[in-house]
This record gives sequence, structure tokens and C-alpha cells, in this order.
Amino acid sequence: MYKCGIDIGGTNIKFGVFENEKKVSFFKIKTPNEKNEIVPAIANEIKSRFKLSDILGYSIAIPGVLKDGVVVYAPNTNIVGLHLMEEFKNSLENNNIIIENDANLQALAEARNSKVNDLILLTIGTGLGGGIIIDGNVHNKNGYAGEIGHIKVHFGNNTRKCTCGKLGCSEAYVSCSAIVKEYNDIKGTSINSKELFDLAKQGDKLAFKCINDCAKYTAITIADIVAVLGIKTVRIAGGLSNAGEFFLRRVRAHYPKYSVKNMEDISISRASLKYEAGVYAALYVI
Repeated sequence: MYKCGIDIGGTNIKFGVFENEKKVSFFKIKTPNEKNEIVPAIANEIKSRFKLSDILGYSIAIPGVLKDGVVVYAPNTNIVGLHLMEEFKNSLENNNIIIENDANLQALAEARNSKVNDLILLTIGTGLGGGIIIDGNVHNKNGYAGEIGHIKVHFGNNTRKCTCGKLGCSEAYVSCSAIVKEYNDIKGTSINSKELFDLAKQGDKLAFKCINDCAKYTAITIADIVAVLGIKTVRIAGGLSNAGEFFLRRVRAHYPKYSVKNMEDISISRASLKYEAGVYAALYVI
């Protein structure tokens, strides 16, 4: 029997299929623009590759908050109002389904894979998500714990507006879209984050400044969380983590300037499961 992990992102939907604790398949599709097409697209993709009767259960990571099986909050993906639990049970013909915030599942998978009991995970992609693991379990009070992307990190006349509608959120400064905003605004371009990093490595000063600014706000966000929780293991996942040490060493350089005293020596590193953490949750919850 297979375990299937599904990670619904703003850009792509990732799938990981596991048998006997080993990954046997990984694939992805584009996230449909219409929210009513998301569940059918996922079900059709799975049916084209596997027999539904061969799948033991599913973990489904969503970029938002689920209450009583219904999505009530999702600032970066058009899924609010979907009765996901009911729709997936019907479409996948399976009642063994766990639906949870994507960063929470990613954090759980990362902690279990790394064999650590306390962990803060930032997933930097289309938006900025966060997961908190305390004593080996997800901390998710009221469904909203770990909404790291909405910690306030900037105040003033030029404060950016977040996709949630509020001002100064970390997500408005730390995400794949946020990291290129200043560059594109000044240059009148429409480059993506990978292209920005390529330019910085080639010596483009503005590109380097944009990356350094994002690293600073990432460090501020981490410092705020650490000051509250006292957790000293921080992992970075999501698309922006693909920049690796080019980005992370700048986050580490900024962090001590904003950290609470005596918590300057925390570990900030790339998630061991990289961008696949969300699908690996199936191994631990199914």
C-alpha cells in the first residue's frame, strides 16, 4: 500500500508517493487558476498514475487554514470556501485523509526526518509560511499558530501592503515575489527571484541590495520568533531556499543584530528535505 503526500502551492502542486518508508514517485502539476478545478486536477493526476485502492491514505498540505473541513483563510491561493475534506474524500474514495497547513506539515516532516524535538521552519515561496514544532508536535493553537508571514517587521510611510490586506507583514518583504519587488519597481522589469540571484552573482549592485534587504527582514522575523519561543533550531524551506548559502549566510550575518541577548548562537540552515518537505509528511501522519 502507498502513502501519498500532496502539497498545494500558489504556483505548483507537488505529489510524493511512498511505499515501505521509501519515496517511489515524485511529480508536480501547475496549480489551476480556478479554485473549483484544484481537487479534480489532483484526483485526475493520481488516477492517471495509480489505482486508488492501492493508496492507504493522503496528507494534504494547504497554504492556509482549515476549519471543520473548510478553508477559511488562504491569502496566496484561491481556495477559500472550498470544502476540501469532503471533496477529497469523495474524489479520492478514501477516508484516511489529513489536511493541514502546509508549513505545519513541512515542519513536522523536517523535525521527524532530522530527529529534533523543537524546530522553527520558515517556508519561503509564493508567500512566507511558518511551522513550529515543540516537544515533537505541531504547535497550532486555533489553527493560526505559526503564521510567521504576518509578523510585523516594517513601519513607516513606505510600508508595503501584504496580500492579507494588512501593512508591514514579513511576507511583504520575505517571499519570492517580495525579493524582486524593489528591483522590478526601479528597473521597470519583471524578473523572477532566480534571475535576481543570477544578476547579483554577476555583480549587479541593486540585485545584491534586494537580496540583502530580504535577508535582513528574514533575520528580523526569525529573531522575533526566537525571542518568544526560545527555540534554537531554524530551518529554511521553499523555493527561495534553493539559493542556498548565497542567501543563508546573509541571514546569519544580520540575525545577531536583532536577536534577544544570549540567543545569538542559534542554528539557521536549509531544510534537509528542501522543497519536498510538504509531501514527506505523509510518512509521519498516515
